[in-house]
Amino acid sequence: MDNARTDDNPQADALWCALYRLEAKYWYDVDFNGGCNAAKFYIASGVFAVGENQFEGRDRITAFYAWRRRRGEASTRHVVSNLIVEQQAADRAKAFGVISIYRGTGRPPFRGKSAPALVADLVSEWVREEDGVWRYAAHVLHPIFVGNDVPLSLAVDVRELAAREQTLIASDGTAQDQS
Repeated sequence: MDNARTDDNPQADALWCALYRLEAKYWYDVDFNGGCNAAKFYIASGVFAVGENQFEGRDRITAFYAWRRRRGEASTRHVVSNLIVEQQAADRAKAFGVISIYRGTGRPPFRGKSAPALVADLVSEWVREEDGVWRYAAHVLHPIFVGNDVPLSLAVDVRELAAREQTLIASDGTAQDQS
């Protein structure tokens, strides 16, 4: 990664804008729609990971966000900064950045809460599929600072979630939101 390079590159700028826009849309869906559409941002075998917790495939990602919505009313804001994008090939790219997550239980505004629940390094591997849409192959958050209000993505027991998902699939053949 050549961070000192500052020459104009319209293609690199366009790719950065496209992937930053998708990153922002993803977290907007998580913050304002409970992640109902989050799995659509991934390739079929895509991976979302936070620390040691890993959700592989759209069904597992959907199950995680359904579980998260059932935890009760919470307000979150996922703030992405310092995003750097590297094109790996015509249909592959990698992004690096920082994500700060703010969380409060109940309805805003929240008073007296200012520390982020999590500050993490963000690494995204993007693939442009045959339909021309860029999607995550991997979307990984590496925690650096964890606040007292631990994000649900770190608090979830992935084994329990996987077992629950298998029960739902066995009952009707699909993973679905039970909220």
